[in-house]
Amino acid sequence: MNSRSIERLETWDRLIDHLVIVFYYRFRQQLKLPFDSLDNEPVIRFGGFVLEEPWIDEKEKVRVRCGWHNREPHCRLGNLVIFTRYIYLNRLFLYQQLGLQLYYLDPAEFTALFNLDNLIKVLVHELGHAVLTDTQPKTQEINGGHGKEHDKICPELIKMVEKSEEFKELKKFWK
Repeated sequence: MNSRSIERLETWDRLIDHLVIVFYYRFRQQLKLPFDSLDNEPVIRFGGFVLEEPWIDEKEKVRVRCGWHNREPHCRLGNLVIFTRYIYLNRLFLYQQLGLQLYYLDPAEFTALFNLDNLIKVLVHELGHAVLTDTQPKTQEINGGHGKEHDKICPELIKMVEKSEEFKELKKFWK
């Protein structure tokens, strides 16, 4: 990998880290929940691009997760309690940017799963879990957090993201 590719990868990591934080707090403001309005303000972070092993589903199709959200157990320092939320994305989004195709024999299928639109959908989906974990935690304990609350919040997040200047820049940067 040449130094130009490494710089591009580092830029992606920093960019997604920025987007996770900005979109999380911007959406909270939209919900009238600005910073310091929750009893225990969480730390929201991008956990990185992680390559997961694929699996074969019942229809003999290759499947792989595009992203996920983890809640770190809280850290207590005296009376201070710190909650941390991590959002991870599949490294295949980066590989697509570098022109690498992994796990999928069909280039169209690979591109359909790891394109810019799907990156935004995955990011928003995971941000929806993070916001609901902090605002309606009980909703995240049933069916993996995939209930009506999550179904309602994701389209609102997508609208907010697509109107943002950051999204316009991301579209220019996407290859």
